[in-house]
Amino acid sequence: MRGIILCQSKYGASKKYAEWIAEETGFKIVETKKADINIVEKFDVVVLGGGVYASSISGITFLRKNISRLRGKKVCVFCCGAAPYDEEVIESVRKKNLKDELSGIPMFYGPGMWDLEGMKFGDKAMCKLYIKMLSKKDPAEISAWEKPFLDAKDKKCDWTDKKYIEPLIDLIKSKGEK
Repeated sequence: MRGIILCQSKYGASKKYAEWIAEETGFKIVETKKADINIVEKFDVVVLGGGVYASSISGITFLRKNISRLRGKKVCVFCCGAAPYDEEVIESVRKKNLKDELSGIPMFYGPGMWDLEGMKFGDKAMCKLYIKMLSKKDPAEISAWEKPFLDAKDKKCDWTDKKYIEPLIDLIKSKGEK
């Protein structure tokens, strides 16, 4: 079985997960922006990974644009973000990103990293505004996925964990349906 990992990582968490997946599978990692569909379509397994920003998975447009050329392949998606693992949040990300022709693609999620000071200006400004808004909320109304933003604030946090790739690795190694 030959596979490739397409990864779009803005701050490092997606790359970290991609490297763990590569360690387990032996697949090569290619930056999604540099991926050539003429090469990608030669693989049996295609894993696309990216961060979640405003509920959108980085790099998902590559799949949307090329899914017809990947028919018959085992295609899956992993993504990560600042939110902790939460089925409700994950399902909303899935519905937004894996619809229409992408609806049958399995998606896996792992918590990412947080470094407010290391963020680009626009991301930093948006996150600071979001934290300010959350801090004004009644603590009883703050959801489980919002809490890490308030806890992290200016701290560097790394919530990545190799355990989150285990179901993806199991799927890749399975002989079952694509």
